[in-house]
Amino acid sequence: MFNLLICLSKEINLRFFRRLLLSLILLFSCEEVLYASDLKLRIGYNDNASFPHFLGNSSLPFDPPGISVEIISIVASELGVDVEFIRLPGRRVLHELKANRLDAAFIFSFKPERQEFGVFPMLEGKPDSEKRLAVLSYVLYRLKGTELNWNGQSFLNLNGALGANAGYSIVADLRKKGVVVIEAKTTETNFLNLENARIVGVADQEVVADSYLATNNIDTIEKVDVPLATKDYFLIFSHQFVDQYPELAEKFWERIAETRDELTEQLIPKYVAAVPETSLSN
Repeated sequence: MFNLLICLSKEINLRFFRRLLLSLILLFSCEEVLYASDLKLRIGYNDNASFPHFLGNSSLPFDPPGISVEIISIVASELGVDVEFIRLPGRRVLHELKANRLDAAFIFSFKPERQEFGVFPMLEGKPDSEKRLAVLSYVLYRLKGTELNWNGQSFLNLNGALGANAGYSIVADLRKKGVVVIEAKTTETNFLNLENARIVGVADQEVVADSYLATNNIDTIEKVDVPLATKDYFLIFSHQFVDQYPELAEKFWERIAETRDELTEQLIPKYVAAVPETSLSN
């Protein structure tokens, strides 16, 4: 009888262990499904176009929306997470993120002071370039026939103010060099100011400015070959979101790193073809 009780006890313990193990397996395998049922990410981005990353100058997503918007949507779908995209002026995006009224925002280059607003993917105290969403180059534009130049370290023949879009990270970089910068809301305004001699040059994102000049057949303005800066840009999460869902934030960054280049290669032909109709639409 005693031996029988011992055998029964072992069998009960084994069954309990099996049930516990099965429950744990189900719990972790359903983690992403739980995200899908419990979460709807509010992700903010600028309401001014930055071709090809997001298109249209509007409070609503455009069609097509932009490569960065599509990459985020695809990654979110893979992770089983619903997303609501919200477009706001650039500076307001960061403040809404800091206030936890947004869960995430894009596309932002790393600056130490921006860590107050949200969380970047980091590696050994520096932003993890592998987990970037995009790379952008800032370039100097001048009127043809003028001698303004940039040699990679300093400006040559800079005799006036430069124009740049409000909220662009290049603005602070230029001011640190002692450059007078006049901020405008749009690329169009900057180039009009240049043509009307209100400024002597424009610092803008290369893909944005090039598409504007080509679309509007402007041949009086030229680009300086050496970029002012080339920077990685990221999807960043609110501090509250990372505190609550650190694993999900990390999964987002990891999937972006794994799929970004391949997806960009697949999507870019659609956006190159769409430049005239969408890159500067209202």
